[in-house]
Amino acid sequence: MNYYSKIEDAIFNNIFSERDVVDWKQYKDNVIRNFNNINFAESIENYIPCQRKLYITRPRMREILHCRLTQLNDKIFQEVNYDTYAPRQEYDICFKDICDFIEECVKILSGKQQGKN
Repeated sequence: MNYYSKIEDAIFNNIFSERDVVDWKQYKDNVIRNFNNINFAESIENYIPCQRKLYITRPRMREILHCRLTQLNDKIFQEVNYDTYAPRQEYDICFKDICDFIEECVKILSGKQQGKN
């Protein structure tokens, strides 16, 4: 069973559903709430929680989240170079804010893959 692509699709869909949110705090809260509400056992047929080795590794999740969180919300982020996005000027968001948000999401999604929460 290819859980990797189904988990990645779930991540994408949960971020995509918040693409029109214009407030950074609300965007973070909504995405985190969406991730907390994911239940892979219910949404993926025959899902078997992993143990220590995740289906999508933490480094790969960081990569996916960084791309998806910035690319999918063009209200908060804008493209500055090909495939490179940065917060719009009117937002007071630094790189550390984005990294902290991503780490929080990685912790949630790691636990979800392991069936802990």
